[in-house]
Amino acid sequence: MADIFEEVEEGLRQERAARLWKKYGVFAYIAAALLIGGVALNEYMQSQRAQTLEEQSVAFESADSALSAGTFDLAADEFDTLARSDTEISPLAANFLAQTRLTGNADTEAAITALEMAANADTPIGKLSLMKAAYLKSETASRAELETYLGSLLDEESQFGALALELVAAKAAQEGDTEYARQVFNELRFLANVPDGVTQRSVRALAALPAAPATDAAAGDAPSEDGAATADEMTGESAQTEEIPDSGAAGSSDGDQPE
Repeated sequence: MADIFEEVEEGLRQERAARLWKKYGVFAYIAAALLIGGVALNEYMQSQRAQTLEEQSVAFESADSALSAGTFDLAADEFDTLARSDTEISPLAANFLAQTRLTGNADTEAAITALEMAANADTPIGKLSLMKAAYLKSETASRAELETYLGSLLDEESQFGALALELVAAKAAQEGDTEYARQVFNELRFLANVPDGVTQRSVRALAALPAAPATDAAAGDAPSEDGAATADEMTGESAQTEEIPDSGAAGSSDGDQPE
């Protein structure tokens, strides 16, 4: 009897499993197909990415060779195409495009436009591109315009932030705001993550700036110097006054002399 019950239970389990597979088995096939398709798609994307990078590397080398040979128009066209491709190599191509514009045409505005294609405050090469563009703009821009242009980079505790502060301080000194320039250069001597070159230039800039204005205490001594000068004048007047009676006495003596 026990064997019969076991056979019945086994039959029921098989029947239940068959019904479940018939009802949900299609989802298992779909999941397997998605898994296989995902792996195949990933392999395809990796292959395409590698092929694209290889093609862009060849194009970049061609543009760099044209730049080295002085064929600036060809180099600019090829670098421009790469810079607009929105790929991993485009920020580097934008920087080389800016170099081509400056070297071949001395076109500062075109170089700034090229750098701004890669400029941002999120990636190292983006920050470098932003700093390069700011240096070029500093020839004509005011300190306030540079501060707006550099934006959050001025508040960043990094080497790029230190370079941004140095540029703004130098512009302030150029505009005659030596007090602000002195304040920023002093800060750059002690802030963290400041490159050694920035620190050394800050020390030299502080030595070259005009002396700080006199303090209140020193200004308070100024009237005493004027007072001393006034006392000297008064002493001179007293001496002159004392000489007057002497000359008068001499005249009186002359008048007493017999004719």
